[in-house]
Formats: sequence, C-alpha cells, structure tokens
Amino acid sequence: MNVLLFVVAVLIALAGGTWSGVYNVSALSPHWDVTLKIIDIARDRSIIMHSANIRVPPLDDPKLAAKGSTEYHEMCRYCHGAPGQPSEPFAQGLYPAPANLFSGDIQKQWKDNQLFWILDNGLKLTGMPAFGPSHDRETLLGMVAFVNRLPEMTPEQYKAATRTSGETSGK
Repeated sequence: MNVLLFVVAVLIALAGGTWSGVYNVSALSPHWDVTLKIIDIARDRSIIMHSANIRVPPLDDPKLAAKGSTEYHEMCRYCHGAPGQPSEPFAQGLYPAPANLFSGDIQKQWKDNQLFWILDNGLKLTGMPAFGPSHDRETLLGMVAFVNRLPEMTPEQYKAATRTSGETSGK
C-alpha cells in the first residue's frame, strides 16, 4: 500500500510540474543534468536496439561515397558544416547542437548500421530528420560511407568530392 501511495504521489508531482510550466523548453536553456542523462541513455539504447538487425555491406566503394557526398552537401552541411565550411547561423540555435562529424567521435561511437538507422529514422527532439521516407537504401548507405570519410577530409577534398554541374561547392 505504501508503494502505491508513493507512486501516486510521484505521478501527481510530475503532473503538477508538467502543468505548471516550470520546466523551461527554450532551446536557449539547457536540459537539467538528470534530464539530459535520461535522454542520452534512451536515445543510445534505442539506436542500438533498433539497428541491431540492420546489415550494412562494406562501404569502401568510392562510387557509393560519391553518391553520399552529393546528398551530404545538399542536406547535411547546413547543420553539420563541412570541411572548411561552418554550419549555417541558424544551426547555432539548435538544441541539442548538431553532431560534429569531423572530429571522428561520431564515427567511433556509432557502427555503420547505427549511423544508417539514424539517417533512415531521424532523432526526435533534435532537428535530425528521417531521410528514409525520401531516400532509398543505397543513397543512405552512400551518406554513411561519406560521413565516415569526413574526419580525414581537407576543405579542398570536400570541394572536389561535392563538385556538381561544373561548379565547386561551398559558399
């Protein structure tokens, strides 16, 4: 009985806190540490679980990465930036901030099947869209292949990789 009363009291407190608006949802106000920890654990465990059965072929085919470079340049660089190109000013207001894809940390943290799942499904409450509804599997695999190459890429290599229609990429 005491456990039931405790659970009811916690639920009432959560409902009251939610209804009061005390939790600031502004993108300029960081999450509380405990909230951030819960979100990080839920996100990481969800990605790991939902991507477990995805099989990704070897991504070393240069044609695959070339296809991914076009998509990255057209859609991803605005938030994530590119070698020699910072992200667009609007991305500075995103919370959480878009992942740094040039440090190599993301590529170390996530396996290829997990990166594929993130691109395919997006991530709630992050600004990361789901590209699966608008892109085929091959294109998404190409994006993973290209993202894996970003940490070693120079600005000149990026421009060469994303050159389209006789124009060089960039600002």
